[in-house]
Amino acid sequence: AVHRLRFLFSRVVCSTDTIMNAAEVAEVLRNTLQTDAGVRKGAERRLAAIQGVSGYGMALLELLCSDQVPAEIRVVAAVVLKNFVKTNWGENPEVEVGEVEQDQLRTALLSAMFTNTGNLQKQLSHAVFLMAKKDFPERWPELINGLANQMNTENADLERLLAALNTMDQLLEKYRYESKSEGLWRELKMCLLAVQAPLTTLYEWLVGFTDNLAQLSAEQATSLFELLNCVMRVFHSLCTQDLPEFFEDNLPRWVAGMLKLFAMEATNVVSTGGEATPLDKVKTEMCEIVTMYAQRYEEEIMPHMQGLIGSIWQLLVNTNSETRYDGMVCSALDFLSAICVRSQYQNMFTADGVLKTLAEDVAVKNLMLRAEDLEQFEDEPLEYIKKDLEGTDSGTRRKGAVDLVRALCRQYEGDLMPILSSVVTSFIADSANWMKRDVVYCLVRAMASRTETSKQGATSTSQLINIVDYYSSNVRGDLCNADVNSVPILKADALKFVVLFRNQLPPDALQEALGAIENLLTSQHTIVHKYAAYTIERLLLVRVNNTPLFSSATVNIPSMLGRLISAFDADPKSQNSAYLIKALMRVVCIIDASTARSAGEIATRLAGMVDAAVKNPADPCHTHFLFETICLLVKKTSGHVEGGIDRPLFPLLETILAQDMADLIPYALQIIALLLSECHSRGATTDAYLAFLPFLLKEELWAKTANVPAALVVLEAFLRVHPTTVMQTHGPILMQHYGRLIATKSLDHYGFALANAILPHVEHMTTVENPLPTILNNMFRRVQFSKTPKFIKAFVVFFFRFCVVRGAQNVAAALETIQTGMFRMVVEKVIGPEMEKLADVTTHVEKRICAIGLAEMMESAIAVLGDLFGPLSEAGVKLCEGAVVHGSHANEEDEQASQQYTEETEFNGQYCKLQNAAPVEVLRPEITNWKKYFSEVVISRIGGANPGAMACLPDHVRQTLTVYISSV
Repeated sequence: AVHRLRFLFSRVVCSTDTIMNAAEVAEVLRNTLQTDAGVRKGAERRLAAIQGVSGYGMALLELLCSDQVPAEIRVVAAVVLKNFVKTNWGENPEVEVGEVEQDQLRTALLSAMFTNTGNLQKQLSHAVFLMAKKDFPERWPELINGLANQMNTENADLERLLAALNTMDQLLEKYRYESKSEGLWRELKMCLLAVQAPLTTLYEWLVGFTDNLAQLSAEQATSLFELLNCVMRVFHSLCTQDLPEFFEDNLPRWVAGMLKLFAMEATNVVSTGGEATPLDKVKTEMCEIVTMYAQRYEEEIMPHMQGLIGSIWQLLVNTNSETRYDGMVCSALDFLSAICVRSQYQNMFTADGVLKTLAEDVAVKNLMLRAEDLEQFEDEPLEYIKKDLEGTDSGTRRKGAVDLVRALCRQYEGDLMPILSSVVTSFIADSANWMKRDVVYCLVRAMASRTETSKQGATSTSQLINIVDYYSSNVRGDLCNADVNSVPILKADALKFVVLFRNQLPPDALQEALGAIENLLTSQHTIVHKYAAYTIERLLLVRVNNTPLFSSATVNIPSMLGRLISAFDADPKSQNSAYLIKALMRVVCIIDASTARSAGEIATRLAGMVDAAVKNPADPCHTHFLFETICLLVKKTSGHVEGGIDRPLFPLLETILAQDMADLIPYALQIIALLLSECHSRGATTDAYLAFLPFLLKEELWAKTANVPAALVVLEAFLRVHPTTVMQTHGPILMQHYGRLIATKSLDHYGFALANAILPHVEHMTTVENPLPTILNNMFRRVQFSKTPKFIKAFVVFFFRFCVVRGAQNVAAALETIQTGMFRMVVEKVIGPEMEKLADVTTHVEKRICAIGLAEMMESAIAVLGDLFGPLSEAGVKLCEGAVVHGSHANEEDEQASQQYTEETEFNGQYCKLQNAAPVEVLRPEITNWKKYFSEVVISRIGGANPGAMACLPDHVRQTLTVYISSV
């Protein structure tokens, strides 16, 4: 393998004229480790600059594979290589890696993964996976066989085997969640043919070693179970889409091994820091596999279920409360939750004493707080609250127990309720024991809520539990207690109860609760602040008869804002979660006019929070919503603050840009765009903003893909406010940026966005000769030599936008400037045929632009189009009738505000769009019914002036257009 790598390196050196020098790369990597910030920053810029040089990836690979290179440089090289692959094998690569170099790097990387060990191998394994996400199987079909070949049990190399299995696990995991398709089935079949037989043989071979577990050292036993865990994960992924015939035929072999592993104890494999051991992970994975089989492949697994149920039941009974077993217990509880609702297992659950045992010995046992939980509540509050409110991939015992109780109640409510009610009554009677009251909260939530969602809370409830009575007699006392510092866990329980049943509790109870919750923001326990903020954020979205329950008339805005800001001050780690800032954002949503006049002070505090987030690492979610809050504050206070709100924000924005804070630059650009638009809308001078223009147009800014969409937003704002200055002074630079974007497949959608921004103001671009033909010529090169479905769709929409914004006559003139007769040729050869394909792949906005643009083009150029009128009209009708993709459009402003960001995961990636900074553009707003407009142009205006043209329209097209004309 080492000789193979040397051969590959020599091929790269010999086959390229410009090759990256490994020694130079090593020097740059060494400088990235320097303590001097200037040297380190310079090295990082140098790395970014040289990544586009041919052979850069191979040079990194050469360094990390060389024993002559210092260990720390090898590790950095591995990390940088992984990040290089991550950046440039995705949808929007920063540099274009040539086909030949990609092929060389794929082959060399896979070989290097098997020749390295430890952390280097892990980094390379992940890099192989990142490549495979894009290239497998079309461009890398040999990958799966290369991995499967390592599962040979006759000459097994455990290091190579573990690397192969880890990579295979990452590669195949997508089959657990991807939607079924023909392409996926073909890919899955390829993987099964390569993997299923050697995986099963390897599995039995590894399980065989457990017979002599006592003779294995701790290290050998750990390696054995790590391999078995990978095998189980790969097996799980391969079985998720459907049950493969091979695995169905060999299911007894797999179940036999599982039964053996479920019963196994490995005393020589110890837990570190309460973490699950490899054997614990194997048992967890097996519980998940058996759950999946019980839900999807009942008939095939049924002969084996008695033994598997017994094994998992014993697992629950025999496992103690150590945290290392949490994941395993959760998976076992999930298994019981899954099978208890299935009729074929009903006899097992209705057997004498089973429900009582499940309620008292399984559910209540796993609901009780442990010393570790209380310690985490006190010492690691953010970790506790994340598990409690957001859940994790592994879940918690308490969540698993709650889910089991809820599942049992759905199926055996009549039998189980008396048992649980007895537990609740006895625990409430012991009022001095707050830990039992905490369990009662968990049980009541599980008993009362039959179904729930994060967005709506409880969506259906049990008729046997009176939620309002329980709130009045138990929850209200904990929530409204004047002592905001007493028993913080019960305060958290009460807050969670209110959130869960917010749509079942009466409005007056919620009004009272909100006042009590505001008081909890003064508690000495900062974790209570987070629970209170979480509840505020959810309650402010509650609607009664589709009207917001809370407004500035019912909420003391200044007091609420003040206490939320004080909660930030009370906790130095407040920026490590988003609960407080999301609550603050919701309050700003309903800010009143009197408070708006103090917006400058609020903006100063928000700017201070950004500064704190810069100086100390902050949760990305917190940072995002912090900027969203600034956007909302700008919008809500527009016209209420004398001199505007931009003054306290300018120093912050200037600092972010001057210090090149890469993660915050996209946010700063969007804020600048919003402030500029707001300042212009109130008639104030905007000359101060022109100082940002040189930075905005810098090549370095546009070279980073994450900055481009935000740069476009602020550039559009400048073009609306200062079109002459921007176009006359900076026109050539704009065209350079446009040319680079439109020519790059991964960035061409940004090129179209920039062209859209230029169109309305192109007459001011006096420093560029024939800008419109230049814009079109760049597009035609792509149409002719490297078009993609994405590009063609964007081109058709742009063409019709051009017709709407500049007029069809100007479109024709620009095309005729390029070549005589080109207008009709483009419409006939490109626009018409491609419109046929866009009917079901366009958004509402795109359909509207195309319909209006097509109507205006046909009306103004009917003499040139001639016989194309009929086909174009028919294509227009198909577009109008076609399905709408991503069709949420034109919601009311308050509806949008209430629905924004109700989940933690609504944004991701390097560029985070600020919802409240996004400009709203509507072309030709006077056209309220664009289908009717299109039909009137075709039938009344074109048909009225040219009666003969109507004969070109098929009957069904005329009928559809007539229906549109009569619509309101």
